[in-house]
Amino acid sequence: MPQKPSDEITLTLDRSVALVLFEFLSRTVDDDDGEAVLEFIEDEAEIPALWVLMAALESVLSEPLAPDYERKVIAARQAVSKRFGGAFSGDGEDEGGA
Repeated sequence: MPQKPSDEITLTLDRSVALVLFEFLSRTVDDDDGEAVLEFIEDEAEIPALWVLMAALESVLSEPLAPDYERKVIAARQAVSKRFGGAFSGDGEDEGGA
């Protein structure tokens, strides 16, 4: 098997996490060339880097082409929240919250 160039990395993500990230990136950085996240961008290279991440996720996910894509995204969001907790739900209160 050919080796990858040393400047490439491989990430392993839960499929639900990958789908949630893909949906987020497609909404925020793919639409209007990333205008939704411009106030959070420190350098103009960050938008193309996010496009590359989104394209990499799209290349391994079949869900974006599924007729029930929205249902799959909802299920993935629920799976991520169940597994890792929600950022705004108070699930992490024992980790330094009130």
